[in-house]
Amino acid sequence: MTTTPEHGPAALVLGAYLRSLRLAKGTTAAEAAEAIGSSESTLSRMETGQAGHRWQEVATLARLYGVTDWPSIADAPRWTDWQSRDPERAAGTIHDNTEGWVDRLRACEHHATAICVYASATVPRIVQTMGCPVDHLTLLTTATQPQRIPPHTVLPGQTRQDITVILDGAMLLRTFANPAAMAAQMAYLQRLQESPHGPRILVVPFQAGVLPPSGTLHRFHLHGQELFAEEIWNAIYTTGADSQTARDCLAAGLATAKDLKASAALLDIARRRFEQLARDPKTDPLLEELTP
Repeated sequence: MTTTPEHGPAALVLGAYLRSLRLAKGTTAAEAAEAIGSSESTLSRMETGQAGHRWQEVATLARLYGVTDWPSIADAPRWTDWQSRDPERAAGTIHDNTEGWVDRLRACEHHATAICVYASATVPRIVQTMGCPVDHLTLLTTATQPQRIPPHTVLPGQTRQDITVILDGAMLLRTFANPAAMAAQMAYLQRLQESPHGPRILVVPFQAGVLPPSGTLHRFHLHGQELFAEEIWNAIYTTGADSQTARDCLAAGLATAKDLKASAALLDIARRRFEQLARDPKTDPLLEELTP
């Protein structure tokens, strides 16, 4: 069961980000609590989104964790109680388009107990294999982002989270000018799906006629609370009533997706098609099997 965060999406996202920064730096909870003159229990409530954040505390912790660039620290007031009258924050929506937005999304991926991802443009980051080709927009929006939080990648047989990945059927048609790499990516998705406790990978067939998200839509269960994130060239986080559009989109994808067995068959066709295109790009005999 999930609940709506009392402090909106800001407290959940910022809390996950601060915890990820602390763990990446190797700072103990006791050391972090001492730095802001607080207790470990209070720090825990901050990191799990159960309490709001004060700008000065966030700035202090950011510096402690090695975030020394002023733009990242100066942006903290938008996420904290220092600007509690911010209408975006009060309404349950946060537009995160400043430096570090990819890291904050990664932090949510790391700390969620359950993740559901619906993608239409690029294979979701958490199930990408090395060398997976991505669209030009993703390259433009992530290449200049300094990485402070390590990527969260699902490995075969090592999943500790409840993960569902929904792929729009159109994605199985795109080569990204690198069919060999896409064939390897499809093979990796098959390995993940077949591994013990692996993620559920579902495909919404091309002919289903469902309008997919414009980018990648995430639903996180963070500390018993539900958080949605729409990722395009930035991240838009929503909770509560503000999440209804995202919730409906995800529900439509789940309702029209093929079951696990049929989805696995489509992934296999896509893999064989990409392998064929890598050998001979002039013929495409398997295309009709993906677009009946």
